[in-house]
This record gives sequence, C-alpha cells and structure tokens, in this order.
Amino acid sequence: MIRRLSPAELNARVKQLRQEASIEFFVASLPSPPPLRADAGLVAGDVAHRHAGCFCREEGAVMIQRRETEELKALAQDNLRTILDQLAPGGRFQGGSKPSYLVSNPMRNDRNPSLCIWTRGTAAGGFVDWAERDVIKGDIFGLVAYLNGKPIKDFGFAAGWLRDMLGIEHMTAEDRRAAKEARDQRRRENAEAEERKRRHGAQRAYDKWRYGRMVMPGSTAYRYLEARGVPLAEVQHYSGELRYLPAEEYWMAAEWGERTESGRIQRYKVRPGPKFPCIITPLRDAKGTLRSLHYTFLAPDGSGKADVEKPKLIWPEQLGLSMWIGHGPTGLDPCQADATDGVTGPLCLTEGLEDGLSAALAVPELRVWGAISLGNLAHQPVDRPCVSEIYVAAQNDWGKAEALAHLQRAETALARAGKPMTRLPAFTGKDLNDTLTGKD
Repeated sequence: MIRRLSPAELNARVKQLRQEASIEFFVASLPSPPPLRADAGLVAGDVAHRHAGCFCREEGAVMIQRRETEELKALAQDNLRTILDQLAPGGRFQGGSKPSYLVSNPMRNDRNPSLCIWTRGTAAGGFVDWAERDVIKGDIFGLVAYLNGKPIKDFGFAAGWLRDMLGIEHMTAEDRRAAKEARDQRRRENAEAEERKRRHGAQRAYDKWRYGRMVMPGSTAYRYLEARGVPLAEVQHYSGELRYLPAEEYWMAAEWGERTESGRIQRYKVRPGPKFPCIITPLRDAKGTLRSLHYTFLAPDGSGKADVEKPKLIWPEQLGLSMWIGHGPTGLDPCQADATDGVTGPLCLTEGLEDGLSAALAVPELRVWGAISLGNLAHQPVDRPCVSEIYVAAQNDWGKAEALAHLQRAETALARAGKPMTRLPAFTGKDLNDTLTGKD
C-alpha cells in the first residue's frame, strides 16, 4: 500500500526535481545549412546558373500540382453530401462545435455507427472510425479511397474518382472561376456564422458561471474536493475561479428526436438528462476572456464523480483555452501579472482540475493552469512575461506510444516560447493527485 504524501512532502519532492532539472527542454536553433561546395572545378555561381532553369521548372510544376490538389479538395468538400450519399448512405448529421456525419462503417460489420466524418470547415471530409481510431482515419481523399475498398493512402485513385464524379475534365475556366467565387462566399458566410455562434456560446457560458455559487465548506462540491485531497481553504494561491451548481443537467443522457424543417433535419430534445451537483471551471483565452466551461458532475453526496459515462464535459469549445487554477505568490492572474513589471515565475501545466489543485496545494510557488486535455497542451499560451519557466505535469498513463508522441509534440510546441521546461511526472499513481492521495 502506497503511503499518502502530505503537501509538504510532495512540495519537497517537486523542489528536488526542479533542482535536478532531470529533463530540460530548450529551443534549439536550426542547424546552419552546409556550405555549398564547388566540386569538379565549378564554383557555386556556375552550379546555380546551370541548374536555375531546371529548379524553376520543377518548383513551378510542384506549385501547379499543389494548387490543383487544393482546388480538387475544395470542390470535393463543397460536394461532400453528394459523396456521402453515394459511398456511405443512411447516416445522420450531428450539430455541435464540430458538425459531423455518423454512419455504420459500410466496409465492415458495424452494428453501432462508428464512422465519423466531419462536415464543416477546413477539416470537412476528414474521418475516423471510433472503433479503430488508430488505423482508420484520414482526410477527404483517404475517405474516398477507403470507401471504395482501396488503401487509405491511395491518393491517385481518390483524385481520379473525384475528378470523374465532379466532372472536372469538362469544366471551363469560367466554370472554375464561378465555383471558386461561390465557394469563397460560402466560406465567408460560414466563418461569420461560426463567429456569431462562438460569441453566443461564450455569453451563455459566462452567464452560467456568473450565476453559479462559490465553492464553500459544507457544499457537495467542497466535500468532493476534500475527498480528492484538495480542500480549497488550504490552497494558498487558489484563483477563486470554481463555481458550484447544485443541480445541473447531464445533457449527454438527454433523449433527442429528429424532425424536418425547411428541408433540413433538425434535432430536438425529447427528454432532458438527469441532474447532478456540478463544479464548473472557466476556460479562458490568453486575454482572460471566458470562452467556455469545464463541467465536473458529482455524486449526490460528493463522495466522487457522478456515475455516468463521461462525468467531465466541456462546452462549447476548448482549443487554446486554459483553466486558471493557481495564481502563484503574487495572487495576480496572468493578464494582471503581464501588466506588472518584474512579475514572473514558474508555470505548471496539468491536464485536469484535481491534478492542478494538487500542484497548487503542494507547491504554492507555482502558477498553475489546467490544459484540459493532452491534445490541448500544445496550444497553451506560455509565451508571455508572467511565465519564466514551464513544468509539464505528465500523467503516467501518457506512457502509451500514441500519448507519448502527443506529449513530445506538445513539448516541442511549448519549447518555441524559448523558456526552460521540465517534465514533472507523478511519483506514484496516474497523476499528481494520485501521488497526493496515496493511490497506486
């Protein structure tokens, strides 16, 4: 049985790791290109002169090919519904922040619809089979190849099929120009609609947070955090961001129906989902604007999380956003600290709320942000004056090959800020909260 560590013991362990700096990452300057050699009696100028025409022709051909591929992809995305009608009929369109089309995979015996195809934005036509997400995934060219029984990477087949389906060989220059203008207009309209939707979602999230209750001792939310070893009263530089909702709908368990309005299939709520106590945490952008909320649904007595499939949800978005959990010794939020000369210090990036509160409790010197997910870690805005160095609280279940690759890519992205960075692994258990509470 692993002994529970006190915050002081965890603090000492973290400080020891910081002193050892066992894994540091710094921005590496790009290597200088090797000097151009003048072999065989030719000086560099002769080589460049003799081959300039060849290079220009090759470069031009590559640019033309790339432009044609981009045009073909854009036309295919414009006609995605026609493609789906031909290759994967019978699915249903889903709304939300990432609209998609969900259908049973026609290439295998798929009893539960698992083939997900995104339907909007630059990723339109991109797909993944949730049952085999590591293998069956790709862009719109891969989708066409896969649904025709070809290897996903068979670009040649997919391009040929799309040209035939779209009739590109018979399009005049005027047809192409008109198609491009219509496509550009739709993209502008979609972008404007998406921005309106984002603003509306952000306002709803802000209103929900503003009317939430402070997490006070005796509340279900406070009892939950105590059970996780992080009573807020003991977190010295807690940001004050968390709010408590006594009875919030778990919308993932709501029942939905469909109806046709103006020729479009619309979803509507038949029956709302069950209600649970809930902790909501703001997700803020680099400027401090509340853009979204992180929900932690709780058991009625606060003894743990709610007994639902996904007790932690995010609405309406998360990319590039952060949970501000601990502000460090100054007590200033990142924007206030950036505006104050000389205020800088170490930042710890964690994934979850409880993990972040554990770091803030054990090491009060740290400013602590929750990145929400491993995929969002690379998008944290660390290139700002209030951050002097970075500590990535790596979870031990990130040791899997795919997760480790994500972590390494995130570290590479974070390192571009040019600040010292150390990986801070959990000493025991899955994360720092397990270390604090003594879980194996």
